[in-house]
Amino acid sequence: MINRNRLFLFALILAAFNLRPGITSVSPVLHGITNELGMSSASASLLTSIPLLCFGFCSLFAGRLANRYQSEKTITFFIAFIGIVTFSRVFTNSSVYLLITALFIGAGIGIVSPLLSGFIKSHFPEKAASMIGIYSTSMVVGASISIGLTTPLQHWLNNSWKNGLAFWSILALIAVPLWLMVIKHSHTHTASQKRNASLPLKNKKAWLLTSFVGLVTLMFYCFAAWLPAIIEEKGWTSAFGGVVGTIAMIAQLPATLLLPSLLRVLPSRRLWITIFTLSVMTGLSLLCFTNVTPIVASICLGVGSGGLVSLTLLLPIDKASSPMEASTWSAMTQAIGYMIGAVGPFIIGFLHDCLGSFVPTLYVLILLGFIVMLLGWKITKPAHDKRRGVICEINLFL
Repeated sequence: MINRNRLFLFALILAAFNLRPGITSVSPVLHGITNELGMSSASASLLTSIPLLCFGFCSLFAGRLANRYQSEKTITFFIAFIGIVTFSRVFTNSSVYLLITALFIGAGIGIVSPLLSGFIKSHFPEKAASMIGIYSTSMVVGASISIGLTTPLQHWLNNSWKNGLAFWSILALIAVPLWLMVIKHSHTHTASQKRNASLPLKNKKAWLLTSFVGLVTLMFYCFAAWLPAIIEEKGWTSAFGGVVGTIAMIAQLPATLLLPSLLRVLPSRRLWITIFTLSVMTGLSLLCFTNVTPIVASICLGVGSGGLVSLTLLLPIDKASSPMEASTWSAMTQAIGYMIGAVGPFIIGFLHDCLGSFVPTLYVLILLGFIVMLLGWKITKPAHDKRRGVICEINLFL
């Protein structure tokens, strides 16, 4: 049993490693891509926004696929799919081809991500918070190493950005054999899962949670996309803006790593939603109203966003009564959440073009922080048990 659990844990980590490099590896070599393929900045930005939109849309179908073919088999197939498409970037000869690979990678991520929530619910039901911490941290690490190593890989691999992008298919090559072993040791495709494969579209709590996840995702991608530009507008150099952006990403790691321990000490989801949202709002306020070094703001933004994103992964698992239900709740929240998140950076850019400054957009993001906090309080609101005449916490948000 111990070996089986270790296998499932390592498989989860390697699957999570595959969920970001196909998107994040593009930005370090974007200049070379635009020069060689003749892409405008607007069309090049689609290499990030298209995967996010496709991620959200395809998440809607994850539960149906898992219901028909078994969750572990579906995860394995689409990890391999992500790897094959990533490797195919070595043959890129046009901007359209590269955009198609971005679309397919986003589709694969959209299927795998919610099913991993169901996988955690199925095989680690008593350790969901810890597994979500490991899952979130693995995604952050995968994103970080792809951002940091793609440019050196480009130089090492015949000075080709195509080779640098294609290199990340190696993560799938490592993960797929473990997932083939997982399939042999897993028996989770039950009749009860089949009955619960539909999305909770008529569930009010699911829509409240989806709204919460959507706004958290929007805030995260807004400052993730525009933080360096905001720093530059404040009078710092573009190089320093890049450093601040990297620090914000690294600052996510403590929150994702420590969240399980924090929840064991203080298990209230409402408390941590409040603390992490205030951390994000503090970072935005420092950028908006003070001249304090942006490094402090980036740390607040990173810690807050890392904690909130981890909670958006955990809350659907808390709600679900079965692995399939966890997958469908995760699919619904992530589908709409990432669609909203994909348009967030565009909205901020549009407002900046109209208003000529990022300061009003920071006001908007701070206001969104208040809305996120209110939604967080709403979905963690205690329910009154009329039969017993006492106040009891909803199991979803204990």
